[in-house]
Amino acid sequence: MDKKLKRMIQPGYHFYFAIFLLFALSCAYASWVHAAIGIALFLMMYVIYRQREKRRRLEMMRYLQGVTLDAGQTARSSIVDFPLPTMIVRASTNVILWANDAFCEASGHWDCAPNEHLYELAPDLDTHWLAEGKNQYPGEVRIDKNFFWVYGSLMTEKDVDEVLLVLYFVPCTEYIQCRDRYALSRPIVSIISIDNYEELMKNASDSEKSSILAEIDRKVGQWAQDSCSLLRKYDRDKYIFVLESCELTKLVAKKFSILDDVRSIQSRSGVVATLSIGIGKEGETFAECLDYAGVALDMALSRGGDQAVIKTKYNFDFYGGLSKELEKRTKVKSRVIANAMMQLFRDSSQVMVMGHQSSDMDSVGAAIGMACAVRAHGKPVHIVVRKERTLARELIDRIEAVEGYEDLFMDPQEAMVHCDYNTLLIVVDTNRPDYVESPSLLASINKVAVIDHHRRAASYIEDFALNLHEPYASSASELVSELLQYMVQSNEIRREEAECLLAGIYLDTKGFSIKTGVRTFEAAAYLKRAGAEMVEVKKLFQSTFQEYMVCQKIISAAHDCGGGVILAVSAEEVSDRALAAQAADNLLNIIGVRASIVAFRSGEDTIISARSLGQINVQIVMEKLGGGGNITSAGAQLRGIAMEEAEPRILDAISEYLAENDRPDKA
Repeated sequence: MDKKLKRMIQPGYHFYFAIFLLFALSCAYASWVHAAIGIALFLMMYVIYRQREKRRRLEMMRYLQGVTLDAGQTARSSIVDFPLPTMIVRASTNVILWANDAFCEASGHWDCAPNEHLYELAPDLDTHWLAEGKNQYPGEVRIDKNFFWVYGSLMTEKDVDEVLLVLYFVPCTEYIQCRDRYALSRPIVSIISIDNYEELMKNASDSEKSSILAEIDRKVGQWAQDSCSLLRKYDRDKYIFVLESCELTKLVAKKFSILDDVRSIQSRSGVVATLSIGIGKEGETFAECLDYAGVALDMALSRGGDQAVIKTKYNFDFYGGLSKELEKRTKVKSRVIANAMMQLFRDSSQVMVMGHQSSDMDSVGAAIGMACAVRAHGKPVHIVVRKERTLARELIDRIEAVEGYEDLFMDPQEAMVHCDYNTLLIVVDTNRPDYVESPSLLASINKVAVIDHHRRAASYIEDFALNLHEPYASSASELVSELLQYMVQSNEIRREEAECLLAGIYLDTKGFSIKTGVRTFEAAAYLKRAGAEMVEVKKLFQSTFQEYMVCQKIISAAHDCGGGVILAVSAEEVSDRALAAQAADNLLNIIGVRASIVAFRSGEDTIISARSLGQINVQIVMEKLGGGGNITSAGAQLRGIAMEEAEPRILDAISEYLAENDRPDKA
């Protein structure tokens, strides 16, 4: 047997046995009995070691002889002196049988000895890919500070029923380092916008305007100085910000502190300055990154501003977004949208209006308002809704009793049959394609208009002919009420239609107590002039005694999660989702509660309803669970997840939000 190969596969434990023998002999000074026992143990262990070592060497040499049987002595020596780092591993136990000098030199493990476990040397390396018939490990393997591409094959020893793995390690450390440097140096293009420039400058003197803009410029400039970047102001309220990917990582780690810094600037009229940041990355060119940045900025503004949004090739990342939306008092946009909507009516053969799944009074009320506008323009109109799953059944029954509206509501399957190439679909109270009443109907119709007040999520309806998205609005019914003022005459609105719209506003504002602005009350006043009676609206929100008791039972299961957040988990199935929302609203009446979350079981799914008073953004909490909404009202649905698994996930989302965003200066 080759002496060099023998030395390489010899574990070299003789030194340790010598130490053990010296220790056993030294015990003779204390007790001859202990010394005798030690020597006996030494002899027994050494005999066992020699027998196992002899058997292991025999198996190893049989394998090497089998591999090089037909190649002669030259090929036999070549496997030992093979220049590529090579290792032979036992497949059943992943124990290293042999490694050549090239591997020891490349990995820096000169003490790599037989009987060492492969995972101890390379924890990330598994060998399942060989069993799957692949000859290359998918990815790189790290051994200390070195990286390798790993190739391999399976070998079966003829005389021994054992499968061996032959692994070849190709060093690629320099390539990996070069690749990482390239990735960290990729260009990032960002657009920074002052959200409320017009409001800050309104009624301000020239000196105050200059002072506010100079202070914003100073803070943005100081923030950009901390990174190797390029910052230029190209418009009165916009900046272009170019940096490298490694610098973006630092800004993300600081949660885009510029958002908090600029929020300290305030005009004399009390308007607080806020920024929105749109960031584009992973683009092939600067132009593509700039396009991504524009999309990200639009996303940030559509979610209420005061946040940073990173747009990559496939998704969005959101940071900030803790401020309330700023109400825009001008109605110019509503008038423009109303005129464009009437043109769409004229160019369409028919109109269908669709809300979100498990439609509520706001969704159905807004749909009825749009049906009123379409009816006034003489076009056929239908509202697509699943009556068996709606939360506004009483509202639907009231409208169907009105003359001329007997066939207004249509099932999604029936709508698919009736739609044609020139059908206009109006989506209300949602902007997410997976949340609409019928995603297949949305995909089938080419001409789509969207009216929504929820903050935009990562997935949203992109291919639209018209879009009215105002996160500041209290409800979709408020937006539709504003449009109606420019689309129909006051005497063309029926009392029942006005009451449906008022019910939608009443629902989303919790009785005109949350997220109400000047335009909210103006819309309500318009509906009141159209004949809406508040008493009739409140009758729609009455509940039975059994429903009231279910609501109280949900509330009784609530517990404090800290940070002013209360979580109520109902172990029983709740058939009416409105009861969970009602329970969440009632929990907000408790002193010290800033947000309430109610979770209940619905079949195999877990439904979550969240409410807040505006200090905590429940939309961000629900987005961590795959849901969405707005700052004061949000929800999520965990499909196929039982309550036992859902509750820890909800608690983790709450804790993560409080740790990331809920600081005293943001309360």
